Amino acid sequence: MGRRFRVNGVGRWLAVVMSIAVSAGMVYAQTANPPRPAEQTGPPAGASPAPVPDGAPAMPPEVAAAPPAAEAELLAASAPLAARDFQFELPPGVAPENGLQVKTIWVARAISVMFPEIKTIGGYREDPLKWHPNGLAIDVMIPNHNTEAGIRLGNQVAGLALANAERWGVLHVIWRQGFYPGIGAPSWTADYGNETANHYDHVHIATDGGGYPTGREKYYLTRMEQG
Repeated sequence: MGRRFRVNGVGRWLAVVMSIAVSAGMVYAQTANPPRPAEQTGPPAGASPAPVPDGAPAMPPEVAAAPPAAEAELLAASAPLAARDFQFELPPGVAPENGLQVKTIWVARAISVMFPEIKTIGGYREDPLKWHPNGLAIDVMIPNHNTEAGIRLGNQVAGLALANAERWGVLHVIWRQGFYPGIGAPSWTADYGNETANHYDHVHIATDGGGYPTGREKYYLTRMEQG
């Protein structure tokens, strides 16, 4: 049975949780701080754009007005996993976990279980910014990202991370040129000139880390145990 059984079971449970709390997500989206211009130029705190192709100008992402209220779909796509305690341990997912800190591993495993259509999640890599080299971020690659179904899937992945930001230590999410802090008003990033740098083909999720694993950790959807 193994993982196939657990994935199918999560799908049924998740549908129940989402149906209970989706209205709460809508309220959050509608009552969030209204769009406002940035007080300063330069990258938003913690923004981690994908590598820009050789020869492209290294422009800092200027923060513009916040994404519109239509982003309610993103925020309401997934509900906080507080309605019940899922009692099975999360298995390793598609993300290579070498070099990742524990909260980043937690998010990556949860996404792998809940979204089996996700086949690629990037993690540790060399980068000028701290997020990937320090094991604090993953890039969730969205299949068919330019289609309606792909955008919906990306919204759900991003929404899930934001809805559980406090639990999982999520600091920010970047998706389709939108910068979404775990707490606070969203904003736009600058146009880097290609869909990877603008995060149109993947959802970037950064956490506060929690330290490197010892091998005694147990990850569940609603909690993590560190032996």
